[in-house]
Amino acid sequence: MSADNGKVHKLEDFKSDDSTESVGEGSPMPSVAEAQKDMSKVAMIVSLLAVLLLVIFFFGMNRNIAGLSDEVKSLGILREDVASLDQRMVKMQDEVPATMKRMLAHDVVNEMTMKAFYLTDTLEDEALRAKMQQVLVGLKEVRAGLEK
Repeated sequence: MSADNGKVHKLEDFKSDDSTESVGEGSPMPSVAEAQKDMSKVAMIVSLLAVLLLVIFFFGMNRNIAGLSDEVKSLGILREDVASLDQRMVKMQDEVPATMKRMLAHDVVNEMTMKAFYLTDTLEDEALRAKMQQVLVGLKEVRAGLEK
């Protein structure tokens, strides 16, 4: 099996063929120089695009940071509002239990009064009716005290 039939070629064979052609014609050298000039133009364009992208990225980040600083300022104001609401809640918690207890007691007394009226109307014994009237008088006094 020979080297040509086995598709095995030596690199030296190709180098020697290329060197004889390039020396003889003289045209491949200018094309290499032109290719280098074209590549330098491409490199320049790529570097300018990279700089442009960096500038765009910088201003975008700058705008985002400015927006974040505004949000942080608004959070400070929000904290003050929450603190004032917390103080109001503490004040209301001190006042509300007494008021709520009074309201609940008033409702219970009203309910007892209605039931006492019902019992007074349904009872047939006069002695029991008189005692229920005394209970009603006592409930009216309690209700008047709660309404103060």
